[in-house]
Amino acid sequence: MAHLDGASTSLLEAGMRSFAGAFTELAFDLSLELRATGRGDLARELEACTVKAVSYDPETDMGLVALEPQRQLNAVERNVIGQKLGQVIRFSEAPYAMLQLDNFGRVVAVELVAPPRNLRWILRPASNFRWNRP
Repeated sequence: MAHLDGASTSLLEAGMRSFAGAFTELAFDLSLELRATGRGDLARELEACTVKAVSYDPETDMGLVALEPQRQLNAVERNVIGQKLGQVIRFSEAPYAMLQLDNFGRVVAVELVAPPRNLRWILRPASNFRWNRP
């Protein structure tokens, strides 16, 4: 069972730690566009990721949902090559969202710039949320 640092939020309870579970509408919209553009592999990976941290700054109206990919890095990838930002994918149907991939092609974050009001209501209470590892 996962434990939360700081205040608990109903959005990100232990049973809701998947990205698709915590951000249902956003995950659906992004996955739909990824599939429509031939990136079903990334859609499946995005839906399977777990939420690692959420941050939102109301002053700049920007947020970031850091994700834990299913595929872990091996020792050579982690210690020799190192993880870096690899690619940013923009969405035409959700222009406020950008999907961040690392240099190994794994989904690692969703960046949100001026998200819609309904998404802000989800981001604000979840901001500064981090999962403790068991």
